[in-house]
Amino acid sequence: MPGFPDPGHPVNLNFAGGTGLRIQPDRAEEADRLKDDEFAVHRRALAFGDAVLDLLVEARLGGARPPAGRLRGAGQWVGREDDLVPARAKWPAKLGGFQAVTLTGLGLLVLACAALPLTFGNRADLQYPLLFAASGAIALAGTTIVHRTGPRLIQAPGFKAAAPGIAAGLLVIVVWQGQGPVAEHFFAGPYERFERELGDGCLSASPYRSGAVQTRVEDGVVLVTPTSRGTTLRLGPAEDGSTHPLRPVDAATRKVLDDFRC
Repeated sequence: MPGFPDPGHPVNLNFAGGTGLRIQPDRAEEADRLKDDEFAVHRRALAFGDAVLDLLVEARLGGARPPAGRLRGAGQWVGREDDLVPARAKWPAKLGGFQAVTLTGLGLLVLACAALPLTFGNRADLQYPLLFAASGAIALAGTTIVHRTGPRLIQAPGFKAAAPGIAAGLLVIVVWQGQGPVAEHFFAGPYERFERELGDGCLSASPYRSGAVQTRVEDGVVLVTPTSRGTTLRLGPAEDGSTHPLRPVDAATRKVLDDFRC
């Protein structure tokens, strides 16, 4: 290490011709080379520290470098690691009442979101293995998110610790009550689609209005017969969970829809 031991010590001054180096004269060239290597390694270490600091500042501090002190490189952060990378909050050994409310609300929210693929997939007539796999993936992802973010959400004192759980509970009600109607709207059956697209629309003032017809499905076609005399409408595709609008499948049906400007 430079300066140790003291070059002015009498032993150093009187050794090797007063050079101050305790080394054999015939190895002076080797000593010079080692000294150059030592400083080269020192420069590389400083460059590595500067690069590490630049990466940490860019990733954690948004590119705003803190005021530099006497130390260089990553040494500026020795003893200040928590300022650069804050420690992640941990779950308490025992949950309080308000904290339990938040954990319960978050758990119910995960369950409600995991039920979404089953609700929509059932209306869309999809395969159950695929639906259960999607629900399991959502449940796993939700559990992971709750495990990582939950301790930070329940750190607030007193009743404030229950606020995230209450908000999650309200969101659970919205998701649970809304997923059924939304799924039915997007993946309606042939009867619902007839009423929505035609019976309660352009045919609402005709003999084919909702409540004045008899409907049945045969071979992928919905047959709409008015209780009074009239042409039986043939519309398709009549599929459960379909998102395709109903269209006439024969000329007679097309003529009736044209007469009522559908």
